[in-house]
Amino acid sequence: MTRSMRRPGVIAVLTLVATIGLTGCGSSDEDPADSASSASQSTSAAGDPVAMGDLLAVAYEGQMGTPPTTATTPPEDVDLWVVSCGEQIPSCSTPTAAVQEAAQAVGWDVRLCDGQLNPNGWGDCVRQAISADADVVVPVGIDCASVQQPFQEAKDAGVTVVGGGGADCDEVGGQPLWASERIQLEGMGVRDVFELQGKLAADWLIGTTDGQAKVLHLVFTDPLWGPWLAEGFEQEMATCEGCEIVGTLEVANNDVMTGALPQKFSTALLQSPEVDSVFVPLGGWMPAGLAQAVVSSGRSADLDVISGLGNVANMELIRSDGGQDAIVGYPTQWGGWGSVDTAIRVLNGEEPVAQGDGFQVIDAESGLPPQGQDFEPVDFRAAYREAWGV
Repeated sequence: MTRSMRRPGVIAVLTLVATIGLTGCGSSDEDPADSASSASQSTSAAGDPVAMGDLLAVAYEGQMGTPPTTATTPPEDVDLWVVSCGEQIPSCSTPTAAVQEAAQAVGWDVRLCDGQLNPNGWGDCVRQAISADADVVVPVGIDCASVQQPFQEAKDAGVTVVGGGGADCDEVGGQPLWASERIQLEGMGVRDVFELQGKLAADWLIGTTDGQAKVLHLVFTDPLWGPWLAEGFEQEMATCEGCEIVGTLEVANNDVMTGALPQKFSTALLQSPEVDSVFVPLGGWMPAGLAQAVVSSGRSADLDVISGLGNVANMELIRSDGGQDAIVGYPTQWGGWGSVDTAIRVLNGEEPVAQGDGFQVIDAESGLPPQGQDFEPVDFRAAYREAWGV
């Protein structure tokens, strides 16, 4: 049985919602008007109440901003180092490449250092940048708390550190060591942004299963943001009376480095035959073995699989029914350009601004970009070039 046979098209679902007021996770004998009122247990990305039956629409809309329009002039003769969390994972390598692209667009010298999914590697890269008299360091997918001492050394040496998707040390009660995190969405901190991703993933699963999701939840334990993303997901799932997180699988970078993750995931699926939904926090894990594990399980047609941060490889898995059905779409390269914009403004003594790189759920029925293309909802490159005058 194919996925299209067991799940109606989105237009049909939303039309049915609008027509008969399908507002609860489970069945109800209440009057539709009363049901609509009592079932508005969740909120949209904008914070407005929303009926459970409309959560697919909430997931598809997501929350997306626009690139900054306030002009700023990139300073000259800047040496930027970008520290990748691990070039073997697309979720690290793609934004790292975007930082390089943006820095080169403004004429800066740029150097890549691969942290190889290892805090020791991350710290070594930061120290290499200090020794090389770097002006700016952008740690991609790395939290300050993971390698606090090297970041302290960078601050002491006068190096400007700008976040590339991670959190500064004050997020865990320490003193801030970075010049700025990258501000993604207006009025939202780093934790808020990751909780939003988890929430949108839950919205999609609740909506696509008509409020009956039985979930295997993968939790990324290494980064600070992993539990934040999990919290956003779990809080939203808790609003659905007919849903249940059947199993939780904790995953660390070492599982990816050693190649153990696909087998751990396959075992978790085998031990939970009642699971019909899966949430994977990092899209880069899907083409690295998890998508194949879904297909090999023989249950691909019966599982709704959504991941967090990913890239074009995840889009192709969705398109080909290759073991992934949806992604919390994020314009990864936009974020890389946003980190460079933040660095420019910090170096100029200006206040950092929101970059606008947000999220919306993408599946085969909604938002899937053309084959071979990544998710880029706006021409952010042109917008940044105009703001920078380059």
